[in-house]
Amino acid sequence: MQSSYPIYTELADCQDCYKCIRRCPVKAIRVENSHAQVIPDACVACGRCVIHCPAFAKRARNDVGRVKRFIIEEKKVFVSLAPSYISEFSEFTPRQLELALKRLGFFAVSETALGADFVSAQIASDMETACEDSGQKLFISSACPAVVEYIKRYTPELAPYITNRASPLLAHARLLRRLYGNIAVVFIGPCIAKKREADQWNEIDAALTFKELRDWLKAEAIVDAEGVLERVSDTQNATIMGAEGALEKMSDTQAKDEPKFLPRRAAKGALYPIDGGMIQSWKNYSNPPAALSMAISGVDAIEKTLSDFDVAALTRPLFLELLFCSGGCINGPGASNAASGMARRMRLLEYAEMADNTLDSATLAKRVSLTDTLSATKVAETNHTEAEIQGALRQVGKFSIHDELNCSSCGYDTCRNFARAMLDKRAERTMCVSYMRKLAQKKANGLIRAIPSGVVIVDKELKIVECNENFARLMGKELRNLFEILPGLEGADLRKITRAAHYFTDVLSSNSADEIECDIREGKKILHLTVFVVEKGEIAAGVIDDITLPQVRKDKTVSRAQKIIDKNVAAVQKIAFLLGENAAETEAILNSIIESYSEGDSN
Repeated sequence: MQSSYPIYTELADCQDCYKCIRRCPVKAIRVENSHAQVIPDACVACGRCVIHCPAFAKRARNDVGRVKRFIIEEKKVFVSLAPSYISEFSEFTPRQLELALKRLGFFAVSETALGADFVSAQIASDMETACEDSGQKLFISSACPAVVEYIKRYTPELAPYITNRASPLLAHARLLRRLYGNIAVVFIGPCIAKKREADQWNEIDAALTFKELRDWLKAEAIVDAEGVLERVSDTQNATIMGAEGALEKMSDTQAKDEPKFLPRRAAKGALYPIDGGMIQSWKNYSNPPAALSMAISGVDAIEKTLSDFDVAALTRPLFLELLFCSGGCINGPGASNAASGMARRMRLLEYAEMADNTLDSATLAKRVSLTDTLSATKVAETNHTEAEIQGALRQVGKFSIHDELNCSSCGYDTCRNFARAMLDKRAERTMCVSYMRKLAQKKANGLIRAIPSGVVIVDKELKIVECNENFARLMGKELRNLFEILPGLEGADLRKITRAAHYFTDVLSSNSADEIECDIREGKKILHLTVFVVEKGEIAAGVIDDITLPQVRKDKTVSRAQKIIDKNVAAVQKIAFLLGENAAETEAILNSIIESYSEGDSN
């Protein structure tokens, strides 16, 4: 399944673990028919659900096919390459990666960081103006699309403070189109949220993640630096070189080692992928002493900072650089993260160290529009009454504050938040593990009690875990009396109750069959015993019938009771894994047993 939205769920792979809900900072997940799906109008495309889904059911939209169509259509497709490529593709030098991209069919490669430099120069000018003016005091960076959406959707009161400056990608795409005319621009980087930018802005044709690029390179057998050959025609080079004189001709020595990034290599805009990098970049253009700056990365830190932020308390202009991913874009969801965070950071710092501090005035003179930010609307909140919340809590068996465990197994921090999600039709009551555990235990215990045969479940020490009254009755009057005092006989030693206990030991041993069927004598009774494994080496169950009673239909009872035990007894011990579907099926099986006995009575 593909989706028009950048993140979607492969329903067949969703395992109902709710980890995506736990990891989603804005709970933009709706569970329908036990499948967790993204709510596009609430999502900020941060990709946390994608990287944390253990079943890989949450996926980023793959746009490689779309990019291939651009190339097939013989468009001049330019790559806007995120500067964090240097921390991702350690197996390639910059020059080798450029050549590998051209092997894939791209016309030319340029650094997204070039757009970052344009934005930095503009921000520096904005901060100078702010220091001279007594007006606006707070400025929030617009470089991270996930942050922009987060603020506009969930803290809209701070949205006016987002700088109305294009993201580095948008600025870069506009620059490339001004320089090279009718081209296609494809971003490649570690960010899934960039796909939202590509969806919104006509200047950006598509966005690929580093993971998508890796898969594409592997499919084309371009897996390392060996054999990477430049396949660019002289005509193509001439066309690139002649575009408004933007490219200075490299020497032969440079051409061997340096990437031919168009129109030139970026300056300290290359620092944008790490926290504090944007601030360092714009301060190279101007560093007004009256301006304050602060870099914060990671959604938890951002949420904590913004939740109690008092804008009115500011006495000097403050620039906030906010990056949704902890540590910056180098740790984005579209990166492979093969290397440690420290190693990635060091590679980028070393790469940026070799770049110019600023762009030259001639390059900056090629002005492009640096306005516009990603659009997003506030997520409407429904205010539920206390009576509604209490009603939802009662649906999952929570009748007092002591029943509210706040275990977060459903994905929500508190039971009350889970209740609100149910009222908003974003959650189902089967998501509550404690509720399902109690329900499963009641169902299993009720079914075991209702089975006309004797049923006993024991652990590897032959201690009784559970049994029904019919088992106690078959074992004699003394045990039946004990059952009335201690229903279920939990903890009783099976060896002291029946000489057939060794059959349970046999099935629990690792080298034995999983099922034993035999007839045994208990007093004056001849009993048919079926013993089988519930959990190998841990739990065994026995179904016992008095075959001296003519009305017992042994075959039907044993086989159907075994199905019940298979589906429910393990849940009594590991109840957290039982789903409502099993409980429904066991009721159907029980009804069938009852019908079979009714038929027997009528005969």
